[in-house]
Amino acid sequence: MEEALLKKTRNLIASRIGLLVREQDVAMLHRVVAERVRVLNLSGAEQYCQFLETDAGVRHEREELVIPFTTGETYFFRDSGLHALLRDGILPELIEHRKQAHALRIWCAACATGEEAYSLAILLDELLADQLQWNIFILGSDINRHAIEKARRGIYTEWSFRGMSCERRQRYFQRHKNTWVLDESIRSRVTFQTGDLVADVFPDHGAQLYDMDLILCRNAFIYMDHDMVSHIVDKFTETLTDGGILIAGHGELYAHHLGGLHARVFPEAIVYQRVASPIFAQSTAALVKTDVPVKLPVVFLAERKALAAAPVLPQQQVAVEAGQVSEILLVWKLANQGQREMAAKACSEMIARNPLGAEPYYLMALLAQERGDFAQARDLLKKVIYLDHSFIAAYLDLGDLYAREGDSARAVKMRTTARDLLKRLPADQQVKLYGAATVDKVLEYVEHLLSTSTQ
Repeated sequence: MEEALLKKTRNLIASRIGLLVREQDVAMLHRVVAERVRVLNLSGAEQYCQFLETDAGVRHEREELVIPFTTGETYFFRDSGLHALLRDGILPELIEHRKQAHALRIWCAACATGEEAYSLAILLDELLADQLQWNIFILGSDINRHAIEKARRGIYTEWSFRGMSCERRQRYFQRHKNTWVLDESIRSRVTFQTGDLVADVFPDHGAQLYDMDLILCRNAFIYMDHDMVSHIVDKFTETLTDGGILIAGHGELYAHHLGGLHARVFPEAIVYQRVASPIFAQSTAALVKTDVPVKLPVVFLAERKALAAAPVLPQQQVAVEAGQVSEILLVWKLANQGQREMAAKACSEMIARNPLGAEPYYLMALLAQERGDFAQARDLLKKVIYLDHSFIAAYLDLGDLYAREGDSARAVKMRTTARDLLKRLPADQQVKLYGAATVDKVLEYVEHLLSTSTQ
């Protein structure tokens, strides 16, 4: 395709399909268009463009275009930090919130082959002793029909169990030759259906897309046009019940409007809640051992227990309580409780007393990201790196910001530096601000980021 036609095709795919074709995807676009021209028996790429300009063409080609440019990679309990937050904080709070109705509605959007939806069903099985007394609806949806068919079968290979303990696998799966078959008691609790986040209208009672207590849509927005992400977030908001929670992938909603959602900052993740007064009045329960890196700071178990028990303090009292838990952890408690201005002020006071300490700048950078001030977040993260050249989390977060802005070169540079720093450390050493995640696990995560950014 000539340059003008290439640009027109990319713009059409962004506006009509909602898919952002990045520079590194252009070669793939040439191959996909050539194949679609052949299959549809068209004269060439220009006629294919004309086809995409029609409503019928968009409906026909949506799945054919989305699948090649997105990764359906997933596995059970992917991101153990988030699943610990779900197990210890979010799900128990939602259960408490809905205990009068004994009903819970969950939607895993863009669920690929179903591992995430089944992971939630397993968590609820472990949390609810009286589950038979509850009306629990778990829905998994994806645009890929073949992935949904696999999800319904509930049969998986070893590759899907990278985040699941052997104990859980033995409890919920049966070995069959070279595969593992999910127990029917769990499989029957999840409903799967094809769905298109861009084209479908929701809330939709006919499709069971209404009054959701929890929506997970992780690692889907990274492929989408900015305006389309905002449009889908609006639809998600309307599909949540009062107090319902949306969880996206780390950093996916940076620079996007939240509409009627309220951001809640936890060390494990940022979640978005549709409610005037958040359900989460307290910090989440202590995070236990993580097997893969999480993307926001995770404090250690003993400190988290002390932190959860600590009272909410005005900023002028933060310093005097440092004998029980560190000052920085108390600042995190303020942020967890939604008192972000107070947390930022406490960080500023810490910096005034010790301007060479890197960690308060890092916390302020995360708070800046959460409120949408990405220019300040970048400046603060650069300050962190200037003060501490070995601050791995700052390099990775700065790389995420650059990636979201489309500056792949700087993103790769930051992630490469983080990788080089990790390689200098013992493989079994824990990484600062990544909880129990060890160097080898964080390194695996960074290598994945680098490999996907160069594809």
